[in-house]
Amino acid sequence: MNEQIIKTVDMTGNPGALGLTGFGLATLMLSFKNMGFFFDDLPVIAMAIFVGGLIQVIAGSMAWKKGNTFETVAFTSFGFFWLSFAFILIAPFELAQAGDFSVGLYLLLWGILGLFLLLGTLKIGTKMLIVIFTLLVLTFFVTAAAHIIDLHILALVSGFCAFLLGSSALYTAIAIVLNEIGYKLPM
Repeated sequence: MNEQIIKTVDMTGNPGALGLTGFGLATLMLSFKNMGFFFDDLPVIAMAIFVGGLIQVIAGSMAWKKGNTFETVAFTSFGFFWLSFAFILIAPFELAQAGDFSVGLYLLLWGILGLFLLLGTLKIGTKMLIVIFTLLVLTFFVTAAAHIIDLHILALVSGFCAFLLGSSALYTAIAIVLNEIGYKLPM
């Protein structure tokens, strides 16, 4: 009996680049609002739904097809974070405002999920993923505190943390793309 071994090669793209692009851009837009560069929610809502939300859910689905559980959970969960966050901003009933305890708890729960995923990045060992998830946890916890205790300076600090987070995510996405075509950007 002659056995044939068939090998398949995965020629699909890296979903990490797509997911981090969506996450980085949406986070940067929110950081600009939190730092006071503008005050209307429309750009944040648009980025949250179409860039942070949909792009990350798509990236999570792509990661699932590749068998990458970590990326599937991270991108899909945080994609739905952005969609649910947009819903909070556009809901037709009384909207939660800064200082609202329930929004603080909502953000705290996302920070706890980020903390558990941070543990995963320590095992994966990619420096930029460790940086991204550390900043993610810090951003969620500071933003939650800003809502719970309604302290304006914490909102500014959370905006700065989010700026560092979004910049790190976007840099990593760009590094993944450029490194695949021959550049050697550190990650």
